[in-house]
Amino acid sequence: MPSSVLVTRATFPDIADRLREHFDVEDNPSDEIFSRDELIRRLQGKTGVMSTGSERIDAALLDACPQLKAVCNVGVGYNNIDVPACTARGVIVSNTPDVLTERRPTSASR
Repeated sequence: MPSSVLVTRATFPDIADRLREHFDVEDNPSDEIFSRDELIRRLQGKTGVMSTGSERIDAALLDACPQLKAVCNVGVGYNNIDVPACTARGVIVSNTPDVLTERRPTSASR
């Protein structure tokens, strides 16, 4: 049985499809912002979460979701994630550092 992940906010369909190649995915196409209790409920049994700045991942949430092993934040920063709490529990944290960087094509890439 593949690992389960929660995608907390709406994402491009091709991203969700790519995740489904490797995981059992619960996504959120309605882009509803989950309450804290709802987020914890939906994270039960999940080993990963693709989150945004809308969700606070802290020690209390990690204690309520002990099976969580990866927090992948879609955003440049990670101030919504208690990295020391994740590290203490062996939870990997990642972000998307250049997601807001506009890249202009160089002459070599045209």
